[in-house]
Formats: sequence, C-alpha cells, structure tokens
Amino acid sequence: MTVRRRRRVVIVGVGVLALAGAGAFVILSLPAPAPVVTEQPAPPPEPPPPPARPLQAEAEGYYVPSYTFTVSDRRFTRLTLRPEPFVTFSRPGIRDEVGCADARITPAAAHLRCEFERVGIVVTIDGQFPQRSVTSQLDAPVLNAWITITNTRGETVFRARESFLWHTPD
Repeated sequence: MTVRRRRRVVIVGVGVLALAGAGAFVILSLPAPAPVVTEQPAPPPEPPPPPARPLQAEAEGYYVPSYTFTVSDRRFTRLTLRPEPFVTFSRPGIRDEVGCADARITPAAAHLRCEFERVGIVVTIDGQFPQRSVTSQLDAPVLNAWITITNTRGETVFRARESFLWHTPD
C-alpha cells in the first residue's frame, strides 16, 4: 500500500508537471502582443522672437548738448532728428528753430546741414550713435558729433565735439 501511494503521488506529480510544461510551451509560443502606440503631443510652438529694440536714429525726441555754447548772441539748446530735423537756438524770451534742408540719418550716423539765414550762419553736425538702440537712461550720451558753425563768408565761428543726451518729446 505504501508503494502504491508513492506510485500514485509520482504519477500525479509527473502528470501535473507535464500539464504545466505543455501550458508553458503554449503560452511561450503565442506571438507577443503588439506594443500600444500612444500619440505624442506636439511640442508647443516656439514663442515669437522678441521685437527688435527701436533704433536711436528713429526715436522721436530731442538731443541736448552736454556743453551749451553761444553763437551770435544765441545759445544752441537742442537738436531734433525726428519727425523733422532742426536745430534750436534761444535768446531770452525767443526760441528760434532752424530746419535742416540737408539731413542724412542712418542707424549708425547722422549728418545735418542747417542754414540760419536771418543770422547768417550755417550749422553742420556730423555724428555717430554709440548705442544704436534707444535707452531710457537720461544721463547716457547717445550721439557724439562734431558741430561746425560757419558764417556767410565760410569762416568757422565755432567747432567742437559734443555729446548729446536724448529726451522724449515735450
């Protein structure tokens, strides 16, 4: 009887192992399931580039010289490039604005020739913008220029290198 029990246990054990092996073989021989493809979200669009900083040569406003000087009892007080180029002279109680017929303004430089016929002088300004972009610093020179003032005979009355500070329009 013990032998029969052992045989039965061995036969049942071999049968269970055979069934387990057959099941494992069937499972392993099945094709692998196809991978699940999930749609990747599109990357967010790149933000637009920041707008270009406005150029100093295109800024409306006026330029004040760092050193004020007087020619023919008139003080040179300001230079305006935009919207119309002109220079401003002043006397007590009077402000004279002289238009510039010959004006070439580029992002890097400015050349102006302004005739003040009533006084008999010609103002020539040749300058460069050290900072091409507009700055909000009111104490930073934004235009370095040679100012030449000649009289009607062509004699130089005043010539100097000036730094100009920019101010927003009044």
